[in-house]
Amino acid sequence: PPSDVPAFPSQHLTWKTQDVENCAVRGKLRDECYNYIKVLVPKNDRSLLACGTNAFHPVCRTYKISDFQQEGEELNGQARCPFDTKQTNVAIFADGNLYSATVADFQASDAVIYRSLGERNPVLRTVKYDSKWLREPHFIHALEYQQYVYFFFREISVEYTTLGRVIFSRVGRVCKNDMGGSPRVLEKYWTSFLKARLNCSVPGDAFFYFDVLQAVTDVILVNGRPFVFAVFTTQSNSITGSAVCTFDMDEVGRVFDGRFKEQKNADAGWTPISEDKVPTPR
Repeated sequence: PPSDVPAFPSQHLTWKTQDVENCAVRGKLRDECYNYIKVLVPKNDRSLLACGTNAFHPVCRTYKISDFQQEGEELNGQARCPFDTKQTNVAIFADGNLYSATVADFQASDAVIYRSLGERNPVLRTVKYDSKWLREPHFIHALEYQQYVYFFFREISVEYTTLGRVIFSRVGRVCKNDMGGSPRVLEKYWTSFLKARLNCSVPGDAFFYFDVLQAVTDVILVNGRPFVFAVFTTQSNSITGSAVCTFDMDEVGRVFDGRFKEQKNADAGWTPISEDKVPTPR
């Protein structure tokens, strides 16, 4: 670390050897069973949150930035940190709440965008095991912009299942003031979650798409306009190529104000719905 930043005291990063031994007994390789730090994000000007895989039992701790001494008790890291170091995740604090995106179970079948640790906002998450919300996502980045938290990820498309396992890149968002649904509808789930496809392509008579998102920046002002820069590659079975595309965050917001798509039945394609079917509020 830089000379003016103290390193983590070694005792705070020491985990029980027995955890590693038990993990190895369950069929995991020993190298997979150590504690890999997957979340390290500032909570405020005074403290930060660190979460590790901890032999497939993820846990989180809060540390003082001034001297890296632990604050409070350990927290369960489930839905905040992946179980396996190979699983992707992102995390960010916004308005005192932790917004995390990862997998919430040992089998990596429950992909989740999750809000927790807030004092005034309820804990919320995406619906479990619903491929229309998330389908095997690979999370890349999260950022706060205006009244929303945005998530950038790639996932297996549900729109073009006839083409096999096609990867699409997405931008999803949730409202920071989302309080969840009623006891009858979406209780403890997001009511504001939306997602759209990120289009990075070469225009022409037939578009050439770079569908596989690899990296995204935070918001950068260019001539006073808010942009994010993103790196994309092509599908694994396509012509090898890469590209950098920029997205105006205000234009992204206008896309989320547009019409939705629906699938009328399991065999139908996805088509835009009529204006009168757009829910109010969105």
